[in-house]
This record gives sequence, C-alpha cells and structure tokens, in this order.
Amino acid sequence: MLRWSIATVTMGGTLEVKLAAAARAGFRAVELFENDLTFFSGRPRDVRARAQDLGLEIVALQPMRDFEGMPQPMRARNFERAQRKFDLMDELGAKLLCICSNVHEDSLGEPERSAADLADLADLAAQRGYRIGFEALAWGRHVKDWMQAWDLVSRADKANLGIVLDSFHICVRNNPIAPIADLPAYKIALVQIADAPAILMDPMSLSRHHRCFPGQGDYPITEFVEAAIKAGYRGALSLEIFNDQFRGAPANVVARDGLRALQTCGEALDARRLEQGLAPTSIGSPLPKAPAISGLEFIEFATSSAESPRLVALLEAVGFRRVARHRSKDVDLYRQNSLNIVINREQEGFAHSFYLVHGTSVCALALRFDDPQRALDRANALGAPTYHGRVGPGEAVIPAVAGVENSLIYFLKETPGAAAPNSRAPGHWDRDFVFEESTQPAGPLTAIDHLSNVVRRSEFLSWVTFYKSVLGFVDEPQVELADPYGAFYSRVLSSPDKSVRIPVNIGDGGATTVSRFIETFGGGGVQQLAFATDDLFAFVEQARGAGVPFLTVPDNYYEDLSARYDLASDMLERMRTLGILYDRTKSGEFFHIYTKTFDERFFFEILERRNYDLFGAANTPVRLAAQAAEMDETVKARTEFGM
Repeated sequence: MLRWSIATVTMGGTLEVKLAAAARAGFRAVELFENDLTFFSGRPRDVRARAQDLGLEIVALQPMRDFEGMPQPMRARNFERAQRKFDLMDELGAKLLCICSNVHEDSLGEPERSAADLADLADLAAQRGYRIGFEALAWGRHVKDWMQAWDLVSRADKANLGIVLDSFHICVRNNPIAPIADLPAYKIALVQIADAPAILMDPMSLSRHHRCFPGQGDYPITEFVEAAIKAGYRGALSLEIFNDQFRGAPANVVARDGLRALQTCGEALDARRLEQGLAPTSIGSPLPKAPAISGLEFIEFATSSAESPRLVALLEAVGFRRVARHRSKDVDLYRQNSLNIVINREQEGFAHSFYLVHGTSVCALALRFDDPQRALDRANALGAPTYHGRVGPGEAVIPAVAGVENSLIYFLKETPGAAAPNSRAPGHWDRDFVFEESTQPAGPLTAIDHLSNVVRRSEFLSWVTFYKSVLGFVDEPQVELADPYGAFYSRVLSSPDKSVRIPVNIGDGGATTVSRFIETFGGGGVQQLAFATDDLFAFVEQARGAGVPFLTVPDNYYEDLSARYDLASDMLERMRTLGILYDRTKSGEFFHIYTKTFDERFFFEILERRNYDLFGAANTPVRLAAQAAEMDETVKARTEFGM
C-alpha cells in the first residue's frame, strides 16, 4: 500500500523524540537510521514496542555501507556484519535492509563479483524472511547511477533483492527518470524522496547539508514519484533528508513540514494523473483544492496607547485617514482608497500579547479568498489549526491560522460593496466598525504592492513550504545579495495571480539588518510594507513636506546611476534631491523610496512601476547599507546617552 514515510535521520533530537514527532505529524511509517540506536537508552525491541504504540511501522533499517565487491578477508567480515544486522532487524521488526553502493578504496570494480555478493546476501536474508534493497550513491566508487545498481540487482536475480530509488542521487547526476516506469514493481524495494537546490556543489556535500523537502528545491520530484508509481510500486514513499537546518529545528516542526511537502507532492501527482486519464494515487486523504486569492484585505498593527500616536502620524503623513472605530474594542480602521490598516491598542487578547513580545508591529494579515471555508479546511488538513479570537455580540467571526512568529492570517471572503464606508452590505467592516465618514478617503497610494517577512535561517524552508502548501503560493528562484555585515538571501512567494507577494528574507551575519531586526523584534515577522503609487515624485514631495522620515541615500549611488543609465540630467538631479532609487529592465522602469525604520521594527517602501515586475534587487545593497548606517547611529546615540 502506498504510504508516506520519513527516515529518522531527517529530524533532530533523540530517537524517542523523532518517533513521537513523526506520529504526531501523521506519518505511519519510518525508516530507522541505525546511528539513532546508538544513543537510545533501551533495547532495540523497546524501539519496536514504542513505534507500535505510536502506530508506526519500521519499514527499513539503513544503511549498511561498503558491502559489495570487497576482497578477502573484508568480504567475510561483511557477511558477519550482515548477520548482526539481521539480528537487529529481528528485534526491530523491520523487514528491509538498505545497502548503499560501495565507496571503499579497496572495493573491486567487477560487476560479476559485486552481483554475486548481493546474491549471497539475499540468500542469507531469505533464510530469515528479510529483503535487501540496493541503492546507488551518487559518489559511489564504481556504482553511481540507478541504472548501474539495477544492472547488479538484475545479475544477482534474487526474488528478495530489489533496488532502492532515491530522488536525490538520481537527480543530482541527471539520471533519466522516465525509464524507472519500466522497472518490475516487485524489484523496487523502497522509494526515497529528497529535493535539493540547483547549485553547483559536489554531490556528497550537497547531499550531506542541503537536501530538503519536495517543493523546497529545484528537482523534478513529482515526475520521479510518478515514474515509480507507473512501474506499479505500492510501498512506502519515504523522506530521507540530510540538512543542517532540519537537525537544528524542533522535530515536530520538521515532521509537520515533511508531511505537508509530501501531501502537496501527492496533490500535484494526482493532478498530473488526472490530466492523463489515470486514477488518483489515493495516498492519504485528498486535500481541499488550493484557494484562489484576490488580494490583501487589511494589515493589522499591534501597538499601545502610548506608542500609537507616532504610528498614526506616519500613516497620516503617507495619506491614510481614520474612517471607523471598532464597536467593542480599542481598534481603529485607517483607509486610503482600497487600502486598509487596522490599529489595535487592546490591553488584552492576542494583539496585546503580540505587542508585549514584539512591540509596535504587524500582528496580522487578512487575505481575500474565493472560498474561505475551503481554504480553511485545506489549512487544517495540512496541520495548520484554526484560531478564533474574542468576538463581541453580533460581530463578524473571522477564522485565522498562525503565520510567521505566531502572527495571524485571517481568511475572508470579499463582499461586493462592503469596502465602502457608507455601505450597509453584511460585510465584516460594517458588522465590526462604526464609520465616521460617508465618503471613501482618496490618496496617492493605490495598492499594497508586497510585504516582506524576515525569518531565522532555520525557519526559511519551513515558511516556503507553508506558503506553497497551505495557501497555494508559487515561488521564484532564491537570490543572494550583499549586506554590509554579511549576506542577504531572499525568495519571493506569491499568489498565482500575484495579487499578494511576500519576499521571505534571511541574513547570514550577526550584524546584518535581518539579524538586527530579529534580535530587536524577538523573532521573525513583517519588516517591510511596500505601497504602490502612480506618481512617486509627487508623492515624495508631498510626504517630505508632511514630515515623513525617508532613508538617506548615499550621493555616490547617483554617481553610479548616471554611469549605468542614460538618464536625463534634470531627472537624475530630481531623484537625488528626493532620495528616489531607480532600476530598469528592457521593458520598463522602477522608482522607489524607503522610510526610516520605525523603532527598528518595520519600514515602508513606496514605489512606482512602469511596466516593471521585479523588486529592484539591484538597489537592495544600497538600502541595506543605508539602514545599517541608520542602525549604527541609533546604537551610538544610545551609548552616548547611557541608554
């Protein structure tokens, strides 16, 4: 029966913790990495009992290394070692022993001899009712490709000897995938799944440190699994991931992310099969269809009565106006055109708790869905539970799930006409807020273009999986940029129609802007809000007059700009005077500017796109350097005043 599995090496912690995490996430099978037994306090039979209590099947023991094609006396010792492995399997209840191709310098590159060794081992295993799975390591001394491994398995010709297919070893060497579908099903002993980024690195280093879950890398995992299933394979589909970040993260989080990745991989596989007129695989329960998202309905800030006036002053300076007050809470709605900002000063409940931990910051987002209930059902099916906050009599019930650093993502359905303040349509705004004005407040800002999440390196892949699986986002290739104090990495996640775009950023280096944000903020969160306007120059002139504190751009930036682009001198001088940054592609232009950071927690970007769809990455190092200088000045001032 097809079922999801996870190798214990994928997770960090003790074996007890790993087994419990796998079961809690929803796995029903595990591969046991023998090294995990080394630090286990009990006997192997106790592992078997614990796994059974958790509803877990131990599908395989792995790995046995450097076995085939060895000269004497090492060959004899290998068979003695195998007998001890079988004794261990007796206690564990595992039925499959996985062997990886030999990397030993003394191994003999003689296919006949290697096949004979595998045949003899299979005969020993058969006497005890076990199977042997042979896997090609991408860095094997003589066997590097799955086709070579299959050749040895075919030569040995034993019913209980099969091939282990590992997507990493196959994809890292660009082995053909389609011919896997022609393998006899009974000769596929196990299918192991691992993705990886498409970076230039030797296979062993890439394998040991950078494997990741399906959808987090660049390998054709869906096609790989599809080929195995077309061959008739109906066993465990098992994650085998070696990743430094995973081993350092909580096992529960890693196991949850692993199952999410497999579930969405299965969803993509079934979609491909349906297109071909084939029946779905029925691996686990089908997921509710990914939701269609039409945009951001509102962004909510958690703050206090003491700090909110400065936040409100900034919002008003860029064109927002208060249009409504909440019926039962100390919450205000600020609006500009169709943009909604909620200011929450409550002294109890979720927002207040978020403020106590993180200070004035974005605590929630609300997305508009075509079918919020289906979207919520999907989130629940993928391990994201529903959050319900305190609701007053007659007020709208808006379900949510946890986002970055336990912020909230609300699930809303847009009600036609409900956005207008004077509307009486039964939308959440009219049910929860008392409006002060009868007209829609206009202003220069026209849309929330994007917002950025800053997260810890150990959380980066986890949030990529969350956005792609739970919300149905798509991702773009990761980019690497220079920070004055280290490196800066970013990957853009967006709804399919790009109405919601969220770059997820990480930084390497203790003093990078990302690291400083995380230290000040107390974790990951929303660091940047980008608003679009139709005329950035007019906006900046007005905003500077209103006192908006914009980031200082080094004058050398404009000298470099004049060398790179044929900009008119008056245009360049106006950009220099206003502090506007610029980028260009073959098809369009991009103008943007940043505010100074509010309490070292978040900043605004205001931008104007002219047939340009990127994010101005060429200017990110300039922005990071300017922000670093700003932060250094803040630290210096605190030191001088003894703060």
